[in-house]
Amino acid sequence: MFLLDVSRLYGSVCSFRIDTTAHAGMTGNCLKHPMLLFLGAAAIVCAAEESVVDTNKTAEYKEEDYEKLYDIGSGSYGAVSKIREKKTGEIYALKTHKSSYRVYAEKEIRALQQLDHKNIVKMVTSNIESRCKDEPVHIVLEHLPCDLDAVLSHQEIRENKREILCQILEGVAHIHSKKLAHRDLKPKNILIDPANMSVKICDFGFCCKGKRKEIFLGMSMDGYRQDILSVVDLMAYFFFWESSPGGFYRGMFIKIDEVERFIKTKREGGVLLDRRLGRLYSEMEGAFSENGLGLFLKLIASDSAGAYTTAAEALEHPFFDGVRELDPPKQQREEGCPGQVLI
Repeated sequence: MFLLDVSRLYGSVCSFRIDTTAHAGMTGNCLKHPMLLFLGAAAIVCAAEESVVDTNKTAEYKEEDYEKLYDIGSGSYGAVSKIREKKTGEIYALKTHKSSYRVYAEKEIRALQQLDHKNIVKMVTSNIESRCKDEPVHIVLEHLPCDLDAVLSHQEIRENKREILCQILEGVAHIHSKKLAHRDLKPKNILIDPANMSVKICDFGFCCKGKRKEIFLGMSMDGYRQDILSVVDLMAYFFFWESSPGGFYRGMFIKIDEVERFIKTKREGGVLLDRRLGRLYSEMEGAFSENGLGLFLKLIASDSAGAYTTAAEALEHPFFDGVRELDPPKQQREEGCPGQVLI
């Protein structure tokens, strides 16, 4: 929904070129895999380099200062373009909001003015103060080559899922530390530079105070919890993309009370009488590592079920003790096969 610039080569770490049309229909389809009956969402850490974007610029956006290179994408809100600053030659992304979507632009600008973190896209400047009433809102942002939606199918990305998830959680933790919630975490709002695996959260048009409650997945919950459940859905997206290509969809979930009953039963060593949940748990064990499954269950549980209620808590889980730690899924453990290092 935001930045998708996949025309460049990944550099020395990748030998492939992205197909700019291969993933265009991602968000319009439903996941058919039972795993994503769970929820709706977004998540990542570790070795991302600090951005070189100069965030101390105070000058208002002026169209004549930039050269438009090409359009990256568009939607009902407006469009995103790749631009070059004429004076410095620096490459940026220009997000243009239609005047009718001014409220979302203002939310994004206010949020980005408060946020400063290596895993959050940086705002360079905007025209929010100088624009006339009916003019579009322009926001100049840090540029990354593509979003997670566009590249997850590539091996280099899939081999770094744990690192990516860690960086997402680091970004979410910073957002929450400012008493804000993103409220729209999803693959298209996670930008990535495959050359160095640097990950940044973008698109803050729905951002608001974290304690504000709204209806999410049919339930009333605050923004912090919404973001955590979105991270859960991102984990599921990482694990089950191969069986459901093009299938990220918020609407496919089972009720939270069923999930909590399911977790409580397993924790107490009981038998899952619901065959559907039993099959789901077996598939989870087969796909997740032991630590990965533990993290997933703590994120999805409610407060009363010993949940991780914050991103900072989640980052303390043993799953992240070593980003490259060998932690294979159940089937590989039982077969005594070291297998692939999976999330």
